Amino acid sequence: MQNLIVLQSFLAEKLPGIPYQIWMGHPDYMTLSYSTPQIETERPLLPGRSSEKPYFFFQNPDKAYFFTELDKDFQITICLYDRDVSALPATDWEVLSYICSGMYFQEIHQPLKNDLEKMVDSLQILTATLDVNELLSKIIQIALTVIPAGDAGVFRQFDAENQQLTPLTVVGLPDGYLRYKTRLGENVSGKVFIDKRPRLYNSTADILSEQTNLSPENVAFVKKGPYANRMIIVPVWLDDECIGTLAILQFTKKKSFIDRDVKLLQGFSSQVAIAFHNAKLYKESRLHLEESRQLSRELDEKNQLFQKRINVHETLTQLSLTNKGIQKMISEINRILGRHVDYVDFLNNDNSPGRRPSPSFPFETIAHYFSGSQKSAVTTTLSNQDYYLYPIFIGSVLLGCMIVSLSHPLSQMDIVTIEQSGSVLALEMVKNISMTELYHKKALTFFTQLLEKQDYEALLARGLPFNFKINTYTFVCLCEIPGSFEPYEVEARLQRLLSKINQRLSAINKLTFGFHNKITLLFSVNENAEVKHIISQLETIVREWLNTDQHFLYGGIGGAYLNVEEIAKSYEEAQKTISFLINRNQSGLISYEEIGINRFFLNQSSQDIEKFTEEIFLPLRSDHIQSSDLETTLMQYVACNLSAIDTAKKLHIHINTLYQRLKRIEERLGLRFDSQEDMLKIQLACHLKNHLSSFKS
Repeated sequence: MQNLIVLQSFLAEKLPGIPYQIWMGHPDYMTLSYSTPQIETERPLLPGRSSEKPYFFFQNPDKAYFFTELDKDFQITICLYDRDVSALPATDWEVLSYICSGMYFQEIHQPLKNDLEKMVDSLQILTATLDVNELLSKIIQIALTVIPAGDAGVFRQFDAENQQLTPLTVVGLPDGYLRYKTRLGENVSGKVFIDKRPRLYNSTADILSEQTNLSPENVAFVKKGPYANRMIIVPVWLDDECIGTLAILQFTKKKSFIDRDVKLLQGFSSQVAIAFHNAKLYKESRLHLEESRQLSRELDEKNQLFQKRINVHETLTQLSLTNKGIQKMISEINRILGRHVDYVDFLNNDNSPGRRPSPSFPFETIAHYFSGSQKSAVTTTLSNQDYYLYPIFIGSVLLGCMIVSLSHPLSQMDIVTIEQSGSVLALEMVKNISMTELYHKKALTFFTQLLEKQDYEALLARGLPFNFKINTYTFVCLCEIPGSFEPYEVEARLQRLLSKINQRLSAINKLTFGFHNKITLLFSVNENAEVKHIISQLETIVREWLNTDQHFLYGGIGGAYLNVEEIAKSYEEAQKTISFLINRNQSGLISYEEIGINRFFLNQSSQDIEKFTEEIFLPLRSDHIQSSDLETTLMQYVACNLSAIDTAKKLHIHINTLYQRLKRIEERLGLRFDSQEDMLKIQLACHLKNHLSSFKS
């Protein structure tokens, strides 16, 4: 220090040989700047301040003191180890005062200049990075160089949600300090945040005196130490809001904090607030920017998906408008997707293969995946190959299914293509249903005219569009699916059955159509053997359909007649057969001939039949005899073909008991079992009683 050398030269010239010490600094914490050799260091006494002169001279028995107070935070005291120095002229003391003033300016203003430069540097780093922890760490590090008494720093941010101060950035402290969270009013930080007043402590005792109302976890943390020797802490303001506290702590250094250090730290706290605010704004702007970019990407992707939908829709719709058919549409879907795609048509029991041969996918196998409420696509494995099954539903009716081979995962674009293809295929299926209904209506009109026995020559000509002609034997088969259905459900069921029949009996001359919940089949063949073959095939087809659709079906086959005018008769017999099955609640397909004797009573009113049976069985009922004994015995006796032994076994009675009952039956009915005429009457009554429900309309 140049001025210290000047001071030493002056004292050596004016007071040669006199030992001395030079003390400088804050009045309470002065430090020794120079001492002549072999003098014990002793902190000088602090004389009172003189308001008349810039310096003050003080003597005691063995020493003399020259004291000058340059400001309230900086004083210089020269301790002269010889009391006979008062003879020095006043002008020399004034010169000494001027030399001390120069030392003051060198000691104070030059560091202030350096501090200013460092603060300017700290302002510049605010634009160097936007990482908030990095920024705050650099600001605290610069603050520690400007405030040399400190060797650690911490910024605590106020957490409004939890109502506590949380360490965000620490310098010179262990990482565990980040867990030292402070409640409001709990310790120094909590109190500074509440009253917004900065605090300066130059002793550990003063710091610990402020540690009140600590939580158990903070008590445990504080006990681990080490304790700070000194501390400065100030509130951090952002506009009119206090966002936290900034503290500088001392652990190893010896120099005391002064008021100037508090002001410096307040300046750095403003920089902390700016850094924190800028980082927050940057984070928000980056978030908004990323959201905008993400939105832009999503819009771009949605636009691509939307354009893909339009392209797929236009391509497939054009194929539908030009009646290219489902097979052509599936081929185009294969091309667009670049994958192997098959299509299962549940209306026509047909598979439309993709670009290469593929295994057949049975209706029941695919339908199993979409039973119940499952209507969305599924991924499954069939024959060691992974597939993506996309169903085509109209309402709750499954009309078809696209089967996509999964050689590699589907992209979003692939799924969009499949979904759009499914929509167009659904429209194509509905169109096919409408066209089929139109054909069926025309076929129904032609069939109705045949039943009305109009001009057959003209009618036969009208049958040419249906590829139907009259041969030797002609008969009718009717199938009815009971129950109420959602739209398209009955059409789908009828169409599946008709498709099976048309595929299996493709070479047979026939007229087939559906109306409401009924199918009408008119066959005309040359040989009687063909009739039996057709009936056998129909029975097989119906059994398969029942196993697949698992729904009731009533089917009746009328007789085969040589005269074309007997078509109406065969149709009526088929209707009667269906009525017979419905009354018995019996699902399946039977011929009119299979009804047997019951067909003689189909036209008889159920009231007449019931009256006839009651005439036989009523006498068997009596108040004194259990009504079921004689009636049950008679029914079982006839069922066992009049075998007494078999009847007794069935009824679990002794044979003598049976004979007694049979005798009472003869008596009550006035009939005899050994009379052929009486026995026929009894057997007919038992048969009609068993099948009474079959004749009720």
